[in-house]
Amino acid sequence: MQKLYQWQNFFKREKLTFFIGCLVLLLGAIYPWFQLPPESLKAFHANLAITNIGRVLAGLLASIGLAFIFKFKLTNQSIAHKLRLSFWVGLIATLLFPYFIVTWSPTVAFIASSYYEQGETVSTHVDNNFSEVQAAWKQKVSLNNPTPPLPTLTISIQDSRFFQMPSWNKVVVEMFGYKNSVFTFIGRGWIFCFFGIIISLLGLYLEAENTLFLESNLTPVPINSLRKWAIVKPQLVRLRGTNFKNFLSDINKVIPATLLVIFIILFSTIGFNIIDYNLDEQFAKGNYLTVINTSKVLQKLYPAFQGNVPSLERLARAEYYAKVPDPALIKFVEGLEEYRNGDFQKAENDWQKSLDIKPNQFLVRGYLATSILNQAISYLNNENNRKAAAAADTFERALKVFPGHVEALYDLMLARVVNGEFSKSADVAKQIINDQRYFEEQKLGLLGQAYLHLAWAEYKNGDINNTWQSYRRSVDSKTWGESDLKEQ
Repeated sequence: MQKLYQWQNFFKREKLTFFIGCLVLLLGAIYPWFQLPPESLKAFHANLAITNIGRVLAGLLASIGLAFIFKFKLTNQSIAHKLRLSFWVGLIATLLFPYFIVTWSPTVAFIASSYYEQGETVSTHVDNNFSEVQAAWKQKVSLNNPTPPLPTLTISIQDSRFFQMPSWNKVVVEMFGYKNSVFTFIGRGWIFCFFGIIISLLGLYLEAENTLFLESNLTPVPINSLRKWAIVKPQLVRLRGTNFKNFLSDINKVIPATLLVIFIILFSTIGFNIIDYNLDEQFAKGNYLTVINTSKVLQKLYPAFQGNVPSLERLARAEYYAKVPDPALIKFVEGLEEYRNGDFQKAENDWQKSLDIKPNQFLVRGYLATSILNQAISYLNNENNRKAAAAADTFERALKVFPGHVEALYDLMLARVVNGEFSKSADVAKQIINDQRYFEEQKLGLLGQAYLHLAWAEYKNGDINNTWQSYRRSVDSKTWGESDLKEQ
């Protein structure tokens, strides 16, 4: 009977709710929290190790929760209180995950931001030039020149307007990483962990609501067991706190701690920006060693500065004037000057030399791919002398520098068709379709064009059935599906 009662107790609403929350948390430990094409991570000498911390967190919370379900009783108020606070801490850490990505993993943030902006650029080009890109031979299509990659440090104190209220919307979004470029690549693991914690907390508060205590010794008594205490006088039994009371008690502890964490993040971000801003004054005064030492400390304490172009330019000039130049950084700045002058070939040479010296410079790699793309587009946009083959080869070079570059793939797909290479264009289309699996919000215009190019290639090969299937997918996103992407 005791075992039967224990099983009956397990199937109560609060127990099942908490159990479901723990199972969802297990999914958060299984699925990735952040996803990017592995080829790009390898090229940029990056990894997603920081995201595995989140998976460990989800697994730890799930293990603790399941242990309490099967081994311990939650009727002990001290233990239940600590368990609830543990899940609250996990929730705050989960919500801060985008902040850790944009601040402490600048290479990953740079790749994600680049992919997102490239996808937006391609979508805009498809919308604005639909008739040209939809045509079979693409002879009148004109490609847009790519813009330089965005820096990883998007919060910069330029003047006093930074501290005005209208600016704080952007500050909060950029500072905490709650922007499209991050959430485009957020994995299912993060989503499962977030909802798993919410469901688990709901189960814990339901558990608190259904527990009574004996007034004499505060021994917890489940509501369903009150029949055993029928001889106890009614005044000896009372409800020791409800779910709402426990919730308010926990919130009174969680909110101050959360505000403290937010204050530390705000203070550190603004403080580091002010220090960086004051380095301009030190540079103007000729205090080059101060600029050099402080800049390097800032890059270690706040890694997002590793992708801030103005800071890197100032550091390179300070090292040059102090006669302690960093060859890789000098070549990067020289490449920037050539790029701004429109000499993409010289810029490519400088950035390639910089990358040869330090291969892990993510910003240099992004600029190098952009300079190569500009050269390829100039070949294809020359109406008097189109060089589609040369453009395609140059796009291929850009993809070796930046694998999966969305603009380069899209431009290469069009260039292959302009050159009459439908089968090679279809190969590029398949790669585009495969890479879009890493995007939470897939680019409709880009995928539509990829399927259309597959249809043209299959039509040229005389495969009418697959031609119809690919064309149908190019006009109806409901026919895509994950299985369709993997088939390609």
